[in-house]
Amino acid sequence: MSYVHRRFTKKRSGSAELMYLLIVLAAGFTTAWWAGHKLGMDLSSVTVVASILGLTETGRMTHGAAGYQPAAEVQTNQPGAAPYCAPGQSPAFAVGMDNLKQQLGNAMGVPLECEHPTSAIGDTIQQTTTGLAAYSKLTNTVSFTDGWRHWAITARGPVTWEGTDPNPPPG
Repeated sequence: MSYVHRRFTKKRSGSAELMYLLIVLAAGFTTAWWAGHKLGMDLSSVTVVASILGLTETGRMTHGAAGYQPAAEVQTNQPGAAPYCAPGQSPAFAVGMDNLKQQLGNAMGVPLECEHPTSAIGDTIQQTTTGLAAYSKLTNTVSFTDGWRHWAITARGPVTWEGTDPNPPPG
């Protein structure tokens, strides 16, 4: 008779287990979101940890064709209006970017467009024949990159570095 009793008795569903699973998943997603935002801000600590552990880049020391490669059809004397320029205005470097251009020379190229804002706080960029010039209002830093090599004028003076990090190295 005990067989019949077991057959018709409903087993309780695992509602407690389901709640614990949902809590663990929510905690995991929250942790992933938090870590993504924290790590998304500054990944330079990864290179510091790697250098402390003795891990170094084993790739080519010269990066050859890495960086900005202008299209073949780009011409510096384009007729008509340049992007982001007012009618009749031609692309030119502003004061801060002109100072960096004087230090870098031909590496910075010729402006293809007028300097234009990229944020509400006053950051600007300007594309050139060899890369991208930028101004960060928050740090009052003018910088230029060809995609791999970077140059900047910071509060501590001229700085140069290589890699994908757009921010000057601390120090």
